[in-house]
Amino acid sequence: MSRQTRSRARELLFTRIFQFDDMTDIDEAVSDTFEDNPECEANREYIENGLRGVYERADELDAIIASKLKKGWTLARISKTSHVILRLAIYEMKYGEDVPPRAAINEAVELAKKYGTASDAPFVNGLLGSVYKDIREE
Repeated sequence: MSRQTRSRARELLFTRIFQFDDMTDIDEAVSDTFEDNPECEANREYIENGLRGVYERADELDAIIASKLKKGWTLARISKTSHVILRLAIYEMKYGEDVPPRAAINEAVELAKKYGTASDAPFVNGLLGSVYKDIREE
């Protein structure tokens, strides 16, 4: 079995968060992720921390996203794909000890290109750029 790259682990993490967006049992989500994807064992800590972190900090992450939206926009107006990508990237930027913020942004844009519409990638890039500026100033 080949070793899973961090980019592939991030993509798996995105898809799991997307699937379990309304999850109520994070332990089950974590367990199912590794049961369904044994190749991700090499990135277990990263994936488990990401699943738990995004789940536990969803309200905080959403508040950050909402604060960066244009006037008149709400979270409900964002595609689910962009919403999940933004949650994951902001979590990585703020709490990912081994993820440089620019790498989190670049990876988020790539996920948006792959899974979103043509307008998702520029939207994700712009919003995360604004979040990154705030993080640098903290």
